Amino acid sequence: MRNEAPYGVVVNPRSALGRGARVAKVVLAEFASAGVHAIEITGTDGADCQAKVRAACADGLRGLVLVGGDGLIGLVLQVAEARALPIGVVPAGSGNDFARQFNLPSSPAAAVARVLAAEGAPLAVDLGVVERPGTAEHWFAGALSIGLDAAVNRRANAIRLPLGPLRYHLALLAELPVLRGRRFTVRSGDRERSFMGVIATVMNTRAIGGGIRLAPLASVHDGSLDIVEIADGPKLRLLRVLLLLARARHERLPEVTITRVERVRIDAADEIAFSDGEQVGTGPFEVRVEPGALMLLA
Repeated sequence: MRNEAPYGVVVNPRSALGRGARVAKVVLAEFASAGVHAIEITGTDGADCQAKVRAACADGLRGLVLVGGDGLIGLVLQVAEARALPIGVVPAGSGNDFARQFNLPSSPAAAVARVLAAEGAPLAVDLGVVERPGTAEHWFAGALSIGLDAAVNRRANAIRLPLGPLRYHLALLAELPVLRGRRFTVRSGDRERSFMGVIATVMNTRAIGGGIRLAPLASVHDGSLDIVEIADGPKLRLLRVLLLLARARHERLPEVTITRVERVRIDAADEIAFSDGEQVGTGPFEVRVEPGALMLLA
């Protein structure tokens, strides 16, 4: 029997400085052409968008289609009612690292066709969950960034130009002169390690920062997360490490450790973490995987 409930097309009007809103209009038209009812869901800010998504879910939806980037995905994943629905993604943000994991098309026509074709058998995709003292759980699709990559994310978010992934590359260049080591303590199972490093980032997908494959072998179907640690060292050596990292040739370097975990605790003093492109806050961070928590229309 055909599902007569509408799709909810969620759009962040500020994704890629307005591109999300433009793409969403075409997505809605593509659903109409396919004879499928769809409604637009948006808000004046993140909290308002989440409230609108929650209300639409309560009214009844066939699924959600997110038109935007990683930040919009992270925003919607905080809504429990949304996580209970199948979700499609039309990449229209700056980084689009989650969409890149699945080679999702940016063409609205191809994206809508793929969503509708996947309805009968959505992909079960792992998600990450962060617990911090005194706060609600925070869910993420791509990564929890702590250290240099979080600092780059913060700088990139401040660049208000439609540059796509180039924003992250410019932010990295701006961050290099103030590159410094941080004290990390990482505990997983019976292993605990305290070290000076530049990154202690938990990856669900392979890439961050618009395509930088920090965890080249990460899978969203294996019930685990990859924690990537990069130790501190002389600045010239770290620059070489980062150059190799940008080309995904860093895995065997002595400064780099990549460990597959189901749960990990990270202490990083007052370091501010980011996930899916947006600020999470300070730790300590208790991170776990939720296997198959997302039904992805891909």
